[in-house]
Amino acid sequence: MESVSYWFRNQSSGLDLRWDTYNGELDITFLRLASTEALVTASGAFIREVLELELNAAGVIRPNKQYMVYYDGGSTYSCGAGAWPPLIYGVVSAMYLQGEPPGATGCNTNQLGASPTATGYLDIAMFHEFIHSLGLASTCAPNHHLSGHVSDSPNDLMWAGDASWELPPRLDIGNDDYFRHGNPDCPDLANVGYIVPLPDDYWLPPGVSK
Repeated sequence: MESVSYWFRNQSSGLDLRWDTYNGELDITFLRLASTEALVTASGAFIREVLELELNAAGVIRPNKQYMVYYDGGSTYSCGAGAWPPLIYGVVSAMYLQGEPPGATGCNTNQLGASPTATGYLDIAMFHEFIHSLGLASTCAPNHHLSGHVSDSPNDLMWAGDASWELPPRLDIGNDDYFRHGNPDCPDLANVGYIVPLPDDYWLPPGVSK
């Protein structure tokens, strides 16, 4: 999380996320799932949804927060996923640490939290999924592509396309899709209600309460 904050502060000229803390420390919850790993893996592309259902059943989800979940289990589909309202509602963004996506190296070949100032794949991929769970990139973005991604540069945080994702990424190249784009009719990450300092006119994702 330190590396995510470090990257975002540098890319955004000083903004940060409103992390949930307790006595000055990041509030971290450990939960052992009721479902077996085999059952979760069998859900294919819907592991994120299964994790959110389990967290809700355990009573640890609050409707006004976003949750970054590191699931120490497998996936045969991807290394992670996020919601994307209004198509997919949810407050959980998840990385599958033991995932083995088809045609790719295992997710566990990437080290999690290797450095507080050098953001690795699992760190920045979590931030990518978190941005999806806010509803970004929105369909009103000029370079919107493939359900919440952008198509203008493989070095963009929200890139999706034929070329490989170029890491470390940059935040909204051109400032025209999801960050400080200047379009009042399109959601802007710079004004979401999970940002420090909190904007006066902040917004929250669909389905999230204040």
